[in-house]
Amino acid sequence: MSEPRNAAKVAYFAGSIEREVAARKQRTKHQLALDLGKKAAEKIEAAEKKSTAQIEATRREINRDTNEKLSAATKRAKAAYFATRNSLQAQLLEDVAQDLGAFANSPEYENYLAERITKAKAKFPSATAVKLRPQDMHFSQKIQDVTALTPLPLPAETNCIGGFILQNENGKIRADYTFETRLSEVSND
Repeated sequence: MSEPRNAAKVAYFAGSIEREVAARKQRTKHQLALDLGKKAAEKIEAAEKKSTAQIEATRREINRDTNEKLSAATKRAKAAYFATRNSLQAQLLEDVAQDLGAFANSPEYENYLAERITKAKAKFPSATAVKLRPQDMHFSQKIQDVTALTPLPLPAETNCIGGFILQNENGKIRADYTFETRLSEVSND
């Protein structure tokens, strides 16, 4: 009877060992699964960080490219705007100069000139002479009678469509009321 007892003990121990081996296998599998899960989670986290960094770098590059393109487009738009504005302004000044030139050759111009010289003389009391276009010298006597200024012709090389220049006795102080000067002042404003 001792053999069956020994056999029972051996079977019991063998079963015990098998259960222990199975339990250890289960724990090892579980630990491996946990380790693999941790490694997979670490790999996923690293992949997420890498993709986030790549996305952020791409976003920055797109923003930089967009800003550069917007800046270039803005510069082109401003250049076109100023070119158009300057062209329109030049055309307007040319049209106004033509109109003023036509006015300077009209009968109303003589009265206008006498009135403007009188007003300018009030602002510039030290004026003793008024310079006129050579073609305006034909009414210099009227100007002298009205303003008590000595009419002098502008130099022939002076390109003037109308108006006048007041000056003091020595010619060092001048007030320019020519149409060109007035147009220049208006265009600079």
